[in-house]
Amino acid sequence: MPLNIALINMPFGFHIYPSIQLGTLSTLLKAHGCEVKNHYLNLHFAHQLGLPVYNQLCEKRFLIGEWLFSHPLFGDNAKNQDYLDHFAAHIEDVCRSIERPREFLIDVKTKMVPEFLQWSREACDWGAFDVVGFSSTFNQNIASLTLAKWIKEKHPHIKILFGGSNFESDMGLEYFRVCPWIDYVVPGEAEDVLPQLVKYLEHGDGPVPRGVIHRCEGEVLYDEPEAMFGNFQDYATPDYDDFFDQLREIDPHSSLLENPVILYETARGCWWGEKHHCTFCGLNASTMKFRSKPIEQVHADLSQLSKKYDSFRFRLVDNILEMKYIDGVFGDLAKNNYDLHFFIEVKSNLTKKQIKTLAQGGAKVIQPGIESFSMNQLQEMDKGVRPLQNILCMKWAMYYGIEINWNILIGFPGETNADYRQQIDLIKLLFHLPPPECVGSLWLERFSPYFQRPEEYGIKITGPGEAYPYVYDHPDIDHLKIAYDFEFETSTQIDPQLKQELFQTAEEWKQRHQSEQLPYLIFTKAMDFVTVYDQRSLESIKTRLDGPHAWAFICCNEAPKSVGQIRDYFREKMGKDPEDNLTENAIAYLEEKGLLYGERDKYLNLALPHNSNL
Repeated sequence: MPLNIALINMPFGFHIYPSIQLGTLSTLLKAHGCEVKNHYLNLHFAHQLGLPVYNQLCEKRFLIGEWLFSHPLFGDNAKNQDYLDHFAAHIEDVCRSIERPREFLIDVKTKMVPEFLQWSREACDWGAFDVVGFSSTFNQNIASLTLAKWIKEKHPHIKILFGGSNFESDMGLEYFRVCPWIDYVVPGEAEDVLPQLVKYLEHGDGPVPRGVIHRCEGEVLYDEPEAMFGNFQDYATPDYDDFFDQLREIDPHSSLLENPVILYETARGCWWGEKHHCTFCGLNASTMKFRSKPIEQVHADLSQLSKKYDSFRFRLVDNILEMKYIDGVFGDLAKNNYDLHFFIEVKSNLTKKQIKTLAQGGAKVIQPGIESFSMNQLQEMDKGVRPLQNILCMKWAMYYGIEINWNILIGFPGETNADYRQQIDLIKLLFHLPPPECVGSLWLERFSPYFQRPEEYGIKITGPGEAYPYVYDHPDIDHLKIAYDFEFETSTQIDPQLKQELFQTAEEWKQRHQSEQLPYLIFTKAMDFVTVYDQRSLESIKTRLDGPHAWAFICCNEAPKSVGQIRDYFREKMGKDPEDNLTENAIAYLEEKGLLYGERDKYLNLALPHNSNL
């Protein structure tokens, strides 16, 4: 008999699009003969709580989503009850963003959540299933653990299965140890392990397959799979039917049904991380090896998903874009004048031509990993980019109408007061470009080089992330083993006033872009001169550039140029060798005006062209 399997997506999983984890597993399991039903219980809770409030809570820090669901498991314990007071400043920020009082959060935790979980236990005949599986990512862990416990208590014959990023490595082993109602955990990629587990459960004999955490006579056992992952290009497109069916049942007129966002995966791993693992990055725990689908398959999958779900909006979940897709996928989409829209994650060292191709191929929002404009900090991160490349990416993305998501990160070991001063001075020249979402302190993430080799970077890990003991308040849980982020110390001491100035400058940057005095820096080019219009400060400045000043300015427009390249441009314009210091003097003049930024003998024009045809 084929297995009847339920897959559950719990709060605070995002409600604005389906789960690619459930969609992928649904396709996989159906291909192996299983009956599969996905249950998007997060949709019910999101509509009950209110979509704007739910959406805000999905994004908040200090495990607040986990804490709100922790009452049935840990709510009577002292530290769990002390959460609101201990994180008072954070709670104040949360309440302000959701426009609700503190008492609202208490009601959600003590009344709404227990009622929702009770409803979830009875909303479906879980006893009709052989297996109930949960994919747990971010702040949906305690909701998943609690419902799994209650289902197991009511239907002991059901096998409870867990996977997802919250269950990788030591985290999965520890959750499995302290949660006896879980029968199996797949702590890594599931596509090659899960079919073997299904076969084992169908026949009920032989050993539990490798790659699955399980128990034998009370002992927790786990053997690494023979291969960490299979052939990625063999994996079929995800199945999102249940998400849209259930959304229609809850809200037939939901705006999410009109041209919905479709999640799609073209690649796994990180081609940069294979060579240089960014020091703070905790992604790709055991799956750093970069694997991508053939271009022809990507085109076929996009076509299939677009047609099936009547949408042209896609969110690629890849950690980094496969570079051959710039021409092979986006170039082809542009050539055919398709109207698909994409969110993608990219590396910021793109050329103007590549950014133009992405834009014309439908890239509407990019996340280019711009975390700093400090050379020293970027080197400490091992990002493989320089401030100049980050600026170039922002300039041409803005020119071609691509929205950029990015943050400034601080708190790295080895950073100096000079790094802060340099970055503050530089970003004042960039007010015409898209501002950061925020300035945030470095998180020390599990699986990052900082976590794996802290002593190498002068880091001392002092404990699990601050919220874990307050949320998972139970003496049997080893918080160091379940934590994804950690508290740490370094010997770095930064002047508090410099930190404050950086925060204030970034906030001013954001406020200007939300005001009527929108900052700009644009130029128009005539035959013999250039005019620059500058309103980065509150004062409007018009500057005319003639001769060598205009030549140097235009030479450095599309890409950074060296002094030698600028001098060659002068020679072309003049028909002879430029006199001594003419090139250097022109560069110095433009730098003094804040129109040119120089770094390691390369210079970039910071202004955007008024001409829309470049």
